[in-house]
Amino acid sequence: MSRSRTDGRSNRRRHGESGFTLIELMVTVIVLSIIMAIAFPSFRALVNSNRLTARANELLATIQYARSEAIRLNGKVTLCPTEDGSACSGADWSRLVVRLDRDDTVLREVANAGNALVSADVDDIAFSADGLARDSGGLLATANLNVCIDTTHPAQNQRVVALVSGSRVSVSQASGACP
Repeated sequence: MSRSRTDGRSNRRRHGESGFTLIELMVTVIVLSIIMAIAFPSFRALVNSNRLTARANELLATIQYARSEAIRLNGKVTLCPTEDGSACSGADWSRLVVRLDRDDTVLREVANAGNALVSADVDDIAFSADGLARDSGGLLATANLNVCIDTTHPAQNQRVVALVSGSRVSVSQASGACP
């Protein structure tokens, strides 16, 4: 009797019949569900963090571009928010232009590619031919551009692009409600 059971099992193995039991499949599905439930919030935070970083880096590159064009063209170049894509207007820094002031030529227009909100504590940033940004009083300018996504994932939902001493630009993280 035991001989026929053994022969039956070895017979199945020889013919290539193999597979998973229903319990093995159920356990696998449950384990994958638990892993996905843990990983999804982290993935959402990673995507939001990458959006913030990309937008902040785009602003940093645009500031550096405006500065280098002011030096290259030996003239005043202004970086400012725009509503129509040509003139400095409004306070929403989500869409901005880099303009050569002597003939109002638009050198570059940058539109917000994501859902990040951008605000600034200045009306514009103007670089002179020496590559330094100065305020209306002639002092070296400082400016903070705040890139924000209204979310709690990640907790540090803001990037601050800071222009210091008229030419140094840095990016730092911050948290809190969007301004």
